[in-house]
Amino acid sequence: MNLLHLEYFYTVAKEGGFLRASERLRIQQPAISRMVAQLEDYFGFPLFEKVGRNVRLTAQGQEVFENCKKIFGEVEELKLSIGKISGECKGPLLLAAAEPIASHFLPGKLTSMLKAHPKVYPNIYSGPASMLLKKIESGEIELGLFFHIPDLSEKLQFEVQIPTPFRLVVHRNHKKDADVLSTFIGSREIDDISTRRFPTLEKLKAKYPKAAIKISSNNLNAHKEFVLQGAGVAVLPEFLIQRELKERTLVDVLPSEEFVFQMKIVKRKNAILSLSASKLMEHL
Repeated sequence: MNLLHLEYFYTVAKEGGFLRASERLRIQQPAISRMVAQLEDYFGFPLFEKVGRNVRLTAQGQEVFENCKKIFGEVEELKLSIGKISGECKGPLLLAAAEPIASHFLPGKLTSMLKAHPKVYPNIYSGPASMLLKKIESGEIELGLFFHIPDLSEKLQFEVQIPTPFRLVVHRNHKKDADVLSTFIGSREIDDISTRRFPTLEKLKAKYPKAAIKISSNNLNAHKEFVLQGAGVAVLPEFLIQRELKERTLVDVLPSEEFVFQMKIVKRKNAILSLSASKLMEHL
């Protein structure tokens, strides 16, 4: 048994099948199958069982997989520490971010950073926190940037939280339309079904008693488009709607209220940030 046997097994387990592991590793499937079979011979028990066209871990395979996560977590730590050891900021910078952060916030910060550190290669995975936190846990991704996180596991921690101004907005053509102003576009109830309090909605109801969540999406770009179409009101980060605010396409629903939410920067607990990630944190 060597590290390559374990890497092939680990990838099959993570990807849920030999074909996806082959695509991920860019190695032909028969070669991966042979290596996993050799590993099963070494252990003396099967690691996978077939489920339709996919495979799942056996009980013994799950135990081996948990140990592999520790091993490859250490390998990732070594990769990340190389920059600090050499003192040179270079190589992949693996990030996860909610879609509006990836599209409208990170590009400016990363462009500024890359001018000073052109050898860094950012890789940005976009999606909801519920999908991407597992990748941070496993060490596949170093940092995650999200506004709402349903539940943070004991394996993760907040590196920092950045206060971010939001605005509760409506299309200017509907700023006096009671029906539109009472239609709140929500998101937290999708990411976390246990959510019971909606502070922004409560403030809106104080002025428009009939206000209620009538559209839900965990994609803030979709919120913005709904508002632009005149479908309702939404609370959106200022960086997402700067142009529309400047052009007065969107206007404040509650101009006297201040809305500030935390952009949460997440990493693995006790993980040492790579030099590239540390430099990005300075720019954030």
